[in-house]
Amino acid sequence: MPSKYETISEETVPAAKSIIARALVLQHKMKETDVAEYLGVAQAAISKYITEKYSDSLKSKVAEIEAKIQDKRGLIDEYVRLIAEGKEEYVNVCICTICSVSNGIVCAFSHAIQEKAPAQLSA
Repeated sequence: MPSKYETISEETVPAAKSIIARALVLQHKMKETDVAEYLGVAQAAISKYITEKYSDSLKSKVAEIEAKIQDKRGLIDEYVRLIAEGKEEYVNVCICTICSVSNGIVCAFSHAIQEKAPAQLSA
């Protein structure tokens, strides 16, 4: 059985990147190539995220996460806005926020990331 962290790296992180990519391209009108660079994936992956042409398991995970993050949606949207403004340091903050909220955990990495986030955004 895979560990919680293996599941997170294989399922949650790609789903979080999909959520972030869709917002950056569809709402903030960023170029797919720029979003791909920020998220550390190929432009083809961004295209799949936008068109939702990816596996059923990823679609299911995205839907599950979207439902769980609703009460933090404003915070996540603010991180996405900051990313769209060129503040790449918020990519990891946003991914960690999505991961910790959707999985109900705070790992050492996300704890360190949250400490670096401005006080008004980490609440």
